Amino acid sequence: MNTDNTTIEVIRLSIDSSKPALTIESNWYLMGVVFLLFLILLFVWRKYLSQKFNIYDMEVEISGSPKASFKVQRNDENLFIANRIYIELTTRKAAIPIDEENDVIEEVYNSWYKLFGIIRDEIKTVPGRYLKSHDPTIALIGLTTKILNEGLRPHLTEHQAKFRRWYEQEKAKNENISPQELQRRYPDYVNLIASMKQVNQTLLQYSNELNKLLRG
Repeated sequence: MNTDNTTIEVIRLSIDSSKPALTIESNWYLMGVVFLLFLILLFVWRKYLSQKFNIYDMEVEISGSPKASFKVQRNDENLFIANRIYIELTTRKAAIPIDEENDVIEEVYNSWYKLFGIIRDEIKTVPGRYLKSHDPTIALIGLTTKILNEGLRPHLTEHQAKFRRWYEQEKAKNENISPQELQRRYPDYVNLIASMKQVNQTLLQYSNELNKLLRG
């Protein structure tokens, strides 16, 4: 009974003892297949598998509470969301330290109020394909929602309306006083400015964490 054995050579090495020469022969067809498989595996790794190891811990202290920590993947979806939120934070009076001597509280509140609405709308319009089976994307949105609901919203609810009402009344009676001087006369000014600085620190931390995620 005859058995045919088939041997496939991928690379053959030979040394000529009569002279210093090393000869390498290869099966280019098979090498081409191996190279193609390598490219496919590399693509799969970069597209899917590497994301499992490219995870960032984002930590933000919200209104003096223990730091909120979320694990976020640095993938295309999260970079898209993070970049849009980061731009909103850094182009408004949000992720910029409050200057107690020169900032006008009314203008800061206008900026914060618009920021709250814009970021909330950004979250609402995140495409469904970004959320489907993407827990880290949900983690980024979860952290953003937590900052809005536990950091920014409580301050606006407690202080904004009362200050605006007082400020409008006093501004009409004190037309020759600068906004900065007038706002310092607010009865609850010390608590108000302390709370504003606390919110500002939260937004600054969040902005820095987003920047780290974007820069990689």
